[in-house]
Amino acid sequence: SSLLLWFFASLAAAAAAAPPEGTVVVVTCSAHYTDFFENWLQWVRRLDRSTTVVAIAEDVEAFDFLIGRLPRDKVVRTDEPTLRESLGFESRGFARLMSRRAAHLSTQLEALAPTGRLVFSDLDVVWLRDPLPYFVGGCDAWAQTQHREKGLLNPGFLALAPTTGSQALLREWNRRLSQRPQRNLPAFNEAVAELKGAVTVCALPPELFLSAKRSFRRRNWSPQTDPRAVVAHANWIDGHDAKRAAMERLGVWLAPKNLSAALVPMRWRRRRRLGS
Repeated sequence: SSLLLWFFASLAAAAAAAPPEGTVVVVTCSAHYTDFFENWLQWVRRLDRSTTVVAIAEDVEAFDFLIGRLPRDKVVRTDEPTLRESLGFESRGFARLMSRRAAHLSTQLEALAPTGRLVFSDLDVVWLRDPLPYFVGGCDAWAQTQHREKGLLNPGFLALAPTTGSQALLREWNRRLSQRPQRNLPAFNEAVAELKGAVTVCALPPELFLSAKRSFRRRNWSPQTDPRAVVAHANWIDGHDAKRAAMERLGVWLAPKNLSAALVPMRWRRRRRLGS
């Protein structure tokens, strides 16, 4: 991994500051998505929970933004160079960010041992209701369903129990991701398959933990028409602007409308000037 040892020490210190036997919610944030962090945080605060939030800043611009929104000891700086390109699903920059994810979570979970639970959330996941009561049963991990028919899970919304099984899952996931920059979802499902029988990964109910196919991409969907929904994830929508437009259209964008990301790649600026 390209992460430096001092980064791991910093991440461990952030986790150690969490209350014992508590739940820590972890997010990662690059300069491209600081506005999404603000929107995500407002939804979490609506739940009126005292759960600790730890934010991992993927670059210095994100770090500068996050220390203004969270206590300093809950923001971890990775000292990675800022990615200047846009981060579409097929971009190399997106693959580079995703390849770091298992390492981030592995260090965090180790610091919470032996009793703390970790919940990881992508920033395009809207927390409509408290998800914590759903992490029950003898599971090492709980993950959102990506494609029920194909049996695929999405680690963009993932809970980890303090077990040897969850630690083994993160090690195997990280082993695969560290081979080359790549999207994290296929590697996660490969790790789950590799450890079948040794690690129990439970799928969260797809009718409650909604993918974009069940929420943002349905013309008549809204939180008001689907009051049972726990989270809604804009995972099948590619790109910052398209995700944000979908959230604004459905009234789930709580951050100020004039708030922009800390970094707007040149391609985004050009599109906006052209009115697209």
